[in-house]
Amino acid sequence: MTSKLLEEKKTSSLKRQLGLWTAMFVVMASMIGSGIFGNTGIIQAAVQNSYVVLFLWILGGIIALSGALCYAELSTLMPHAGGEYVYLKNIFGLLPSFLTGWVSFIVAFSAPAASAGLLAGDYIHKALLVIDPKSEITLFFADIFGKKIFGSFLILFFTIVHIVEVKKGGYLQNLLTILKVSFILLFLFFGFFVIYQNPHYDFNQNLKNVPVEWSGIGLGLLFVMFAYSGWNGASYLAEEIQEPEKNLPRALIGGTVFVMILYFLLNLLYYWSTPAQQLEGQEAIAAITASNLFGSNITTLFNIGFFIILLSTISATIMIGPRVYYAMARDNLFFKAAGHLHPKFNTPVMSFVIQGILAIIYIWSGTYEQIQTYMGFALSIFPVMSVLGLIYLRKKHPQIKSPYQTPFYPLFPVIFIVFSVITMIVSYIGRPLECTIAILAVLSGIPFYVFWIKVIHKNQDVRDIRKNILNYPFK
Repeated sequence: MTSKLLEEKKTSSLKRQLGLWTAMFVVMASMIGSGIFGNTGIIQAAVQNSYVVLFLWILGGIIALSGALCYAELSTLMPHAGGEYVYLKNIFGLLPSFLTGWVSFIVAFSAPAASAGLLAGDYIHKALLVIDPKSEITLFFADIFGKKIFGSFLILFFTIVHIVEVKKGGYLQNLLTILKVSFILLFLFFGFFVIYQNPHYDFNQNLKNVPVEWSGIGLGLLFVMFAYSGWNGASYLAEEIQEPEKNLPRALIGGTVFVMILYFLLNLLYYWSTPAQQLEGQEAIAAITASNLFGSNITTLFNIGFFIILLSTISATIMIGPRVYYAMARDNLFFKAAGHLHPKFNTPVMSFVIQGILAIIYIWSGTYEQIQTYMGFALSIFPVMSVLGLIYLRKKHPQIKSPYQTPFYPLFPVIFIVFSVITMIVSYIGRPLECTIAILAVLSGIPFYVFWIKVIHKNQDVRDIRKNILNYPFK
């Protein structure tokens, strides 16, 4: 990278204008979305035994928390935009960092936004069926074509909102997250209140205690981890968070623990109110639960609430993703336009546009379950590499201390790595086609990496390129 490019990089830095609450809300909003409201039924169908399903949700929370504890150390050591892209670039080199950025580009943020957009249409349709089942708008949402049009509109809307300005987008994200969490707490409170008042709800009787489908364990855990994905959300915004040495660990850990508790309580409510057989294979399970607890009329309000929750998820994923493409472009490893900050909005406009287009493509080309399977497997790879990188740094560079140290090291890194790898192996056995496609999606980035090195950097030595773009203390 030339001195001119280095100077451009210095002057194009993002501003630190996001506080602790915005960072924590981003973590919570990234995690709480289509997964917890659509995956328990899919996992029940794959695993069959309800007790094991509940155990998988607890295990998934422990894995996510282990990852958050490790990322708290990595993010305070390298508080720059991009998350895994930054960590792998500084620890292992350009190829793995480029590939994680490539996966982020093609699937990591656009796909969950697409999943949430599709599921949002489902919940709106269920609400409209009660309000006016024969209206034209109800018929519009009854068709998958209508749901895809609506999902595409949501992607477009939030893309424009987050382009306009970081602070305004952050304010909207905070508002949606507050509404989301408040609604979930109300849903839990009134749901358990109804159960308490009506003893005919039998938790043990509703659970399906049958032999475990061991072939579905990996797939089940993969869907659980998809629901927990987002625990690292604040790390992508590290360059814009004020006092990152304090606020990043608080946001990552606090947001993850809060969501773990919510997820466990929600799953208890699902099974306490609804027989496992009724949940099995269903996607809109929160709507089924609400109907069993409150009846169809009140359920309409809850379906609208679930829709608002999904809006928050779409907003969060659209807000985070462009920071990765921006970081890559700033290092001259992605389209240069993606690294340009708008002079008025101070946002990487082209990064947002590219991501929005991809999300809309996903909406029109895949189903909810397929999108999650592809994405869940592909996204499991690079967090594992990042946590391995933490172990490598502790061993090779013990003199460099992060403002935050992972507690009980190396317990949590080992937990995260071991269970993530097991999940990927068993998932591949259960869904070889989807997982193979995910691997091919990762590997498809290699030709683009070669192009950037040979054409954009004109065959410059990779070591020289890396020296110029490192932002790690031992540079």
